[in-house]
Amino acid sequence: MESTRTSYDRVARHYAGAIAGELASKPFDRDFLDRFAERVGSGRVVELGCGPGHVAAYLASRGANVSGLDLSPQMVAQAKRLSPGLDFVVGDMLALPFADASLAGVVSFYSIVHFDAAQLQRAFGEMARVLVPQGLAALAFHVGRDTVHRDEWFGEPVNIDFSSHEPDVVVGQLADAGLVVDSRQERDPYPPAVEFQSRRCYIVASRG
Repeated sequence: MESTRTSYDRVARHYAGAIAGELASKPFDRDFLDRFAERVGSGRVVELGCGPGHVAAYLASRGANVSGLDLSPQMVAQAKRLSPGLDFVVGDMLALPFADASLAGVVSFYSIVHFDAAQLQRAFGEMARVLVPQGLAALAFHVGRDTVHRDEWFGEPVNIDFSSHEPDVVVGQLADAGLVVDSRQERDPYPPAVEFQSRRCYIVASRG
């Protein structure tokens, strides 16, 4: 994951400028997050792979007790700059720095995009480990089978892969980790000016 961390460190400010305000143009995503915030109530929530922290900030605006975690120190710095009232830490989704059964919810908004199948299974196992019984995992991801490699991003040299995932496979991996899917929705992309043109899947799963 070192190349992923380094790549995000290099593009952190560009990335934050490009997507920190994206939820304003995505009513489906806002509704998904609204319903998640209502379900978790006052329990502790962590956004995993938080990037510039805009999803965590949105959840906080809906009353959630939320913080964020990201692999990239520079991305965490951007999140702290943009949302100084929230707590953001550097950490790895494959080895979460949280105690067993300590969180009411986790949110992964497009942050599984850098995982292959084995890493994805490990990430879901970590989510299940840190959730309390009946705790919720909310996921959004790109639908497909493709993996795209980039050597340049926002004008910076990078070494990073972006993977789409098949919803049926994700559902099966969640089940293997002990997470039961409560809801599953898909949507077509918003216009190119709003987001990358890929089909999206949104899942909420609970720990048994």
